[in-house]
Amino acid sequence: MALRLRNSVWISFIYLLTFSMAIPVFTPSMSFIADPEFEVPGSLSLQEYDIGNEIRAMPGSKKALSYPTPLTNYTIDAFLQEWSHIVNGSTTITYVNHADSGLAEMYFHLYPNAFKPYGQIDVKQVEYQGAPIPYSLDGTDQQLLRVVLDSGPGPGVLNPNNNVTLMIKWEVLVPESKDRFGWFHRGSPFEFLAYNMGNWHPIVCVYDDRGWHTAPYTFMGESFYSDVATYDFTLSVPANYIVAATGELQDISSEISRRDWHFTTGPVRDFTWCASPDYQTASILVNGVNVTSYFVPEHNLGGLRTLEVAEECLEIFGNLFGPYAWASLRIVEADFWAGGMEYPQLVMIGQSLYDSPEGISNLAAVTAHEIGHEWIPFSIGTDSYTEPWIDEGFASFCEYVWVEYVYGQSDRAEYRLHDLEYYWNFVAGNGDVIINQSMLFWESEPFRYYPFVYLKASLVYDMLRHQVGNTTFYQAWQYIYDHVLHQNVRASTIQELFEAALSESLDWFFDQWVFGSGVITLSLGNVSYQQSVWGWLISFDLYQIESAPIALWVPITISTRMGNESFWVWKSAESVTSHTLLVTQEPLTLMLDPHQYLLCQYLTSSIPLIVIPGIPLPYVIVGGLGIAMLVGAGILIWRWRRK
Repeated sequence: MALRLRNSVWISFIYLLTFSMAIPVFTPSMSFIADPEFEVPGSLSLQEYDIGNEIRAMPGSKKALSYPTPLTNYTIDAFLQEWSHIVNGSTTITYVNHADSGLAEMYFHLYPNAFKPYGQIDVKQVEYQGAPIPYSLDGTDQQLLRVVLDSGPGPGVLNPNNNVTLMIKWEVLVPESKDRFGWFHRGSPFEFLAYNMGNWHPIVCVYDDRGWHTAPYTFMGESFYSDVATYDFTLSVPANYIVAATGELQDISSEISRRDWHFTTGPVRDFTWCASPDYQTASILVNGVNVTSYFVPEHNLGGLRTLEVAEECLEIFGNLFGPYAWASLRIVEADFWAGGMEYPQLVMIGQSLYDSPEGISNLAAVTAHEIGHEWIPFSIGTDSYTEPWIDEGFASFCEYVWVEYVYGQSDRAEYRLHDLEYYWNFVAGNGDVIINQSMLFWESEPFRYYPFVYLKASLVYDMLRHQVGNTTFYQAWQYIYDHVLHQNVRASTIQELFEAALSESLDWFFDQWVFGSGVITLSLGNVSYQQSVWGWLISFDLYQIESAPIALWVPITISTRMGNESFWVWKSAESVTSHTLLVTQEPLTLMLDPHQYLLCQYLTSSIPLIVIPGIPLPYVIVGGLGIAMLVGAGILIWRWRRK
C-alpha cells in the first residue's frame, strides 16, 4: 500500500484519532509522499507504413507554439560535388541582437576545422551589403570565425534589438570518416554510400550575460550550444540521391542529372542533413507529425522498428514532457562509430544496431534516447559543453520512461538496475564526482564521462521523480516546457523552474545530487514494535553515516503476513532521525529502499521482525470482565454457603 497523503495537519488528525488508545504515544513522521504509480498515456498501436525508395514533400501540421521573436534567419545555398566530397555555397544570415549591450564583433563556430587535415571549412569571404568586411579565423584549429562589425565598410556596432545581414561564402571539405560529420562508402556486405552532415556550416555563437560562448569541438561528447533560428536551405545533389534534413521539405526540382532539395524550418537550433543514393524510406504519421525512417534495404526490419519506437516515444514523451515541437522527425541509419547522434528533427542511429531490432534492443533503446534529445537540448536549449549532464542524463532517463510505458515496470526496474550497478561498481573503485561539470573536466578524466554524465545523471532525474512524486514530476516538466520552450536554460534555471512549479525549495535535493558529490550511506537501527487495538506500531531510527547529513524522502517497505505495505518518510538533515509507522497486519521484515530508488548505499537495509504478539485491548477488557464475573460468582457462593 502506497500512502499519498501530503497534508501534515490532516495526517496528524487522523493519526491522533486512530492511535488514541495505542501505547506508547505515536508521533508521526512528516507527511508521506507517493510511491509513484504509472498509467500508459493512450494507445500506442502502430499505424500502416508508407514504404518506398522515394520521398515526397510532406510538410505535416503547423504547430502554434510560442518562441522568442524576432528570430535570426539563415538562408543557405549548397552544392554537393560528390566526386571530390566538397560542399560549396553561401550563408546569408540576418542576426538579431537579443543582448542588453551593443556588439562590435560577431563570432561563428567553424566546427569542420576540428577534422583538419582530412576535413575543414574554408571561408572565402564575408560581405555586408555586397562589400567585403574584415574577418579572422581564431580559436583552437581555427574553429572560430570573428567578423568585425565596427570597421569602415561594416555596419558599425549592432545595438540591442537591431539586426544585421551578412553573407558568408564558404567551401566545406567533407572527410572520409564514420562520424556525425563525414562521408563513408561500404562495399561489403552491401553497397552503401552516404554523407553525414552534422555541425557542418558556420553557425553564430551564443551571446549572453557571460559573453560569447566559443567552446571548441569535442570528439568525446558534444560541445554544441546555439540559439533558435529559422533556416531556408537549398541543396543540389545528384538526381539519384535521397536527402534527409532538418525542417520541412518544400519541393524537389525535376532536373535530369541533379536535383535541388528545398527545406524550410521553424525555430530550430541547427540545420543538419544526410544524403545517400542507397536510402530506402518508410513513413508514418503520429499525431500530425510525419516520421520518416531512412535505411538500406537489407535493414528493412530495423528501419521499421525505429518507426515503431518513434511512434511510442512521440506519444509518451509528448504526453509527459510537452508536445513534440515540430511537424516532422527523421531517423537515419548511419555507418559510424557512435550508437546514435541527435540533431533538431533528425537523429542518426548506428548501422551496427540494425541487425537485432526486436524488443528492448540496443537499436530500440538508442532510438528512444536520441528522440528524447528532441526535448532537451532542442526544444529546451542547454549548453552541452558547460553542462552536458542536463541533456545526456535526460535522454538516458527517457530510455527508462520508454521501457516503463511500453514494457512495464518490472522491465523498467531491470533496465535501470543495470545502470545503477554499473555506476556503483565504478564509484567503488574511483569515487564520486559532481555531475554539473563541463567537458573541460570530462576530457581530462574521460573514463568518468559515461558513468556520470549518462548514468548518474539519469539516476538523479529518476530519483527526483520519486522524491516529488510521479504526477508532480511530469506536471513540473510541462510547466518548464510551457515557460522556456525554444529558450536556453542552465542547471540553476531548471532548479528554479522546478521550485516554481512545486512552490517549494529544492535546495536539499540539488545541492547534494547536482551541485555536490559524495556517497550517502544510510542504516536502520533501534527497531521496536507494539501491537495495539488498531494494528502494529513499528518505531525505528534512520542513521546517516560518515558524510554530512542531508535531507531526503526515504522509501520504507514493511512485509507482513498479508503482503507488503510501503511508505515514504522524511529524513531531515540530521545524523539520526526517528520514525514510527502503523501497519494493519503482523509485520515480518522492515526494509529500507528495497527497490533502490535512492542513490544511497546501505549499511543495514533489512531487519527481520520476530514479534511476540501482544494481547489486543478488547481481549484484555473481555478477559478482565470474565475474571471479575468469576470472582464475583465465587464471592456470592461463599456467602451463600456461610448462611
